[in-house]
Amino acid sequence: MAMQYRLENLYVDQDPECVIDCMAAVLAWVPGRGKGRWTQPYVFNVLHEPVPAQAPMSIALELSWDLDVLKQKDPGVSDCADRMRRGKTVLHEDVAKLAAYGLAFVAISAIHPGLKVIRMNSYAAPDLIYDDTPGAIRGVEVAGRSSGGQYVLKKVRLGDKTTTGKQQQLLGRADVAEAHLSLWCVYPRVALIAKVK
Repeated sequence: MAMQYRLENLYVDQDPECVIDCMAAVLAWVPGRGKGRWTQPYVFNVLHEPVPAQAPMSIALELSWDLDVLKQKDPGVSDCADRMRRGKTVLHEDVAKLAAYGLAFVAISAIHPGLKVIRMNSYAAPDLIYDDTPGAIRGVEVAGRSSGGQYVLKKVRLGDKTTTGKQQQLLGRADVAEAHLSLWCVYPRVALIAKVK
């Protein structure tokens, strides 16, 4: 299945105050550095598990944008993205993380139209909260990796001998009623979107 999404729609589909801080990172991270890096759409091969332990569906998420429209929303977005690509900002080391947040907003908007993130969580999973009812939190845990593909995303999800995976962290939270993972890799462009609780 193919899905198309334009980045400028995030300013309508989600809270612009949340979106604005990750847009430059998406612009810096998604095109990559190889031949044809400015050719849109950028296709992420997404494995989507809408129900725990169900076989994933394959989605070709086609991401595109109009830079002029994005500049109307945030005049500095292009300059910030350029500085991130060149390593001329302290945000350079956080590009993957910030871009993954932006791509999680895309996934929420494309796969669950009408669902809006109401706040960002600090120092606890899940990262993006769309229902903060005490004792019944609902949200999305996010991660981004620069390389490694589905192998690395599976490791982030499930952990290994030395680390606890994000899925287990979410399952261990009694106050979280519904939890999703939104995991992204740019080399190759793949993602894993899974409801784990």
